Amino acid sequence: MKLSIGKYIPKNSILHQLDPRAKLIGTLVSITSIMFVKELRDYIVPVTFFIVFMLLSKIHPIIYLRSLKSMWFLIAFASLVQYFVSGLVGSLYIALRLSLIFLFASMLTYTTPPLLTASGIVDLLKYFRIKKETREDFGMMISISIRFIPVLLDETDRIIKAQTARGAKYTEKGFRNRLTAISSIIIPLLVSSLRKAEELSLALRARKYGMNPRTHYYELNWEFADTVYLSTSLALFLLTLYVG
Repeated sequence: MKLSIGKYIPKNSILHQLDPRAKLIGTLVSITSIMFVKELRDYIVPVTFFIVFMLLSKIHPIIYLRSLKSMWFLIAFASLVQYFVSGLVGSLYIALRLSLIFLFASMLTYTTPPLLTASGIVDLLKYFRIKKETREDFGMMISISIRFIPVLLDETDRIIKAQTARGAKYTEKGFRNRLTAISSIIIPLLVSSLRKAEELSLALRARKYGMNPRTHYYELNWEFADTVYLSTSLALFLLTLYVG
């Protein structure tokens, strides 16, 4: 089960070197632009921008397609429902919308380490007049949640392989067989998740988390390239409105 959603992929690219605050705002603006597309042909604008950003990230297109593979059921289900509502054009429309949203979100996680993502969120929250302690705790939760996604996926993969080696069969038909197969994965995964959460809690206590003001190893610095990237994302939004 080779799923790459939520994972950081280290590369020496322009996007990797950008400030996480710029990438967070730019991703939000890009996703908002996609929501304003009204016609199927108008998707050429966000698709073109995504291809440019993808090339700048130096990450192979196959890796981005894997993120869509992990969400194929949601995309297929939404497209099928839309097909019965507005036909084939509407089905393609919703499929492209969801695919682009997942792709832009995946680009953010691929090019930004979880700790920097959390730092960017914490810094942006200060403009909403949220207390620093609350911001720090929220940022820690976001960082842990993002980091746990690939960990849980890898753990699920190991559990499936272990259960298969013990003779478990996941291809047998019937509700009872399906329920047994699912429970053989869910229960060990839940136990493993609780164990990891407890170990993480002990590690945070050992480091006296929350007892003293936090310091940060990485300092966020806004550069000219960040302004260019954010301006490009805003240009995508304005161009989408103009075309629509």
